[in-house]
Amino acid sequence: MKTIIKILFIVSLFQCLSCADDLPRMNENIKDATSTSGDMFFSKVLVNLASQVGSTGYTANGTPAAKLFAQLVTSVTYTEGVQYIRDFSWNPLYDMLRDLDEATKMVNLVNPQSPAAEVQKENQLAILEVTKIYINEILVESYGNVPYSEALNIDNVQPKYDNQQEIYLNLISRLSAAIAGLNPSGTGFGTADLLYNGNVGSWLKFANSVKLRMGMRIIDAIPASGEQAITEAIAGGVFTSNSENALFHYLDDQNNGNPHWAFLVRQNLKYYVGTKPLVDYMLSVDDPRLDAYFYPATTGPNAGKHAGAASADVVPYDNYSILGARFRELTLPVIFMDYASVEFFLAEAAERGIAGITDAKDHYNKAIAASFAYYGVGGVDAYLAQPGVNYDTTEGTWKQKIGMQKWVSLFEQGFEAWTEYRRLDYPVLQAPASAYSDVVPRRFLYPLSEQSVNEARYVEVLADMGGDEYNIRLFWDIY
Repeated sequence: MKTIIKILFIVSLFQCLSCADDLPRMNENIKDATSTSGDMFFSKVLVNLASQVGSTGYTANGTPAAKLFAQLVTSVTYTEGVQYIRDFSWNPLYDMLRDLDEATKMVNLVNPQSPAAEVQKENQLAILEVTKIYINEILVESYGNVPYSEALNIDNVQPKYDNQQEIYLNLISRLSAAIAGLNPSGTGFGTADLLYNGNVGSWLKFANSVKLRMGMRIIDAIPASGEQAITEAIAGGVFTSNSENALFHYLDDQNNGNPHWAFLVRQNLKYYVGTKPLVDYMLSVDDPRLDAYFYPATTGPNAGKHAGAASADVVPYDNYSILGARFRELTLPVIFMDYASVEFFLAEAAERGIAGITDAKDHYNKAIAASFAYYGVGGVDAYLAQPGVNYDTTEGTWKQKIGMQKWVSLFEQGFEAWTEYRRLDYPVLQAPASAYSDVVPRRFLYPLSEQSVNEARYVEVLADMGGDEYNIRLFWDIY
């Protein structure tokens, strides 16, 4: 009996020791991921970037508020954004840059086992770099001087603000290097690429189109650098049709749908209507895109007709043109950049006499035709023949002609519409009487948190920028 008890004790002891060995593994969470990949970070950034450039915010909080500043829509419920009450944050953009840096680190850790894998690695690094440049471009065009060279250093919580012009020129240089690193014969991020589904050739055209835009942005301030970027971009190959547009496609899924759908359908929020300047202009030229953008008013004196509200007016929502059917679609894509914009830039390049670019009217017509085609609207020939639209007869300088039509075309690209309004100075917009600025903002104000968490650097940048006001023009906005 004693022998049996001793054997049972020894067996039990070994079982306990075995259990002890398993205790660390028992504490492991096998359901949640403990590591990630460059692909996952890249996809996450594209999702977040689409939300920034494709949504509208009713407060003056950053990129989503630009559509209010460009007076494409106004909020008739909450008016903080259209009154320019500051609530700016650049955290979403810097968070994306940090994620892209992590993605870059992870891609760099990959040890390619074949020439094809080496090409894929280089393509992925170049695509990540193009995306970083796109985000940094938004930051500089929003604020001016911003943290750049020290921005992502985790050991430096008080980064300096770099000079905006120096940043911009460095971004163009980086973009040129990234373009040189893209090899369309190889693969990229595959299905993790929510913009082009792994098509490196499409990324190459997108990158060149962004370079064209950046060159045109600085052409008045730094003519030689601007013209060089423009001619290099065109030689490298820019968008030539709507099929090449940089579009972020949402899923037919309520948890992964366009933010406008969530706002208008799921939450049934009644904030945004067309502005009087936009609707009045589109009515004056009988623009059929008006029905693609808006529903007519359903009640009040404007019932059955299109009518825009003055910015910052608190008025009945249904008395004005509200966002149309397309904005109630789950899968409505967000436009990162489109072919119509490229043609407008080429029209401008022709007017500026940039070598190899001619016939501004032809490019202007192609830009408007591309916009009509994107929105599925017919009648572009009749539209272009109108005296108020025809390039030969419509009033004003080339800046006015291009600026007005570009403003309309950029309806779903609020930040770009605001930026081009600042650069071309058309349309002529007035700040609301109740706004906290007597001019339509030329820049975003720095986040209030910078005054406390980065006070010394904030004081420095105020001296360099000439203050922190809405009316301060950025270096490229010189006329």
